[in-house]
Amino acid sequence: MNAMKLLAVGAVVCLLGSGVRAEDKVVYAMMLVGKWEVAKADEGTVPVGTTIEFTKDGKMKIGGKKDDKEMSFEGTYTVKDNTFTFKLKIGEDEQSQTITITKISKTEASTENKEGKKVELKKKS
Repeated sequence: MNAMKLLAVGAVVCLLGSGVRAEDKVVYAMMLVGKWEVAKADEGTVPVGTTIEFTKDGKMKIGGKKDDKEMSFEGTYTVKDNTFTFKLKIGEDEQSQTITITKISKTEASTENKEGKKVELKKKS
């Protein structure tokens, strides 16, 4: 009889535990929306101070300075699980890349590209 009670309690704990994990699941697409500023970045990625804005409708804007020249790009992005793929038009070329979100909260995010280069972002709005 005690074994049955223990089994029932274990089943309830497992069910409740899985329910909590499902509720705590990060919705990356919603968390990514907003304006972010690059706080720290590995060489060969984006300059520190660059702003990146992700809109609800899948558009993105990038602005900042590189080599004392203003830069501004617009493009689109899609989110799947903990990655986002962006497409930007740079001059006549179109660039596409998939980035992994390694950490995200309401105020900061960390990303990594396929070469392992990292970028840390702070949310501005």
